[in-house]
Amino acid sequence: MGQDRNPAHYLVQPFILPDGREVSVIPMTFNKARIVVGPPGSPFLDDGWCYASVDHAKAALLGWDPLKDREPSGWFRNPKTGRRRPDGDPAKEYVEP
Repeated sequence: MGQDRNPAHYLVQPFILPDGREVSVIPMTFNKARIVVGPPGSPFLDDGWCYASVDHAKAALLGWDPLKDREPSGWFRNPKTGRRRPDGDPAKEYVEP
């Protein structure tokens, strides 16, 4: 994704996923937040999921079992793939290039 991942901006203490990547939550504009995943210590992202609020992102991260689920739930946008989910609903998913 190439977006900067600055540890000073983390809203949740980062931790390592089973695949060796680091995950945390960073703030976005308008009180939104993003779960970000990337190599430990790297300023770049491999993937990320946008949430309507910081609380939604934190809850999704804490509820995510990466051994069972490929990605967290409840996000409204995945910038890497262009996928969008109105209201975080997978049944409403569409792609916006």
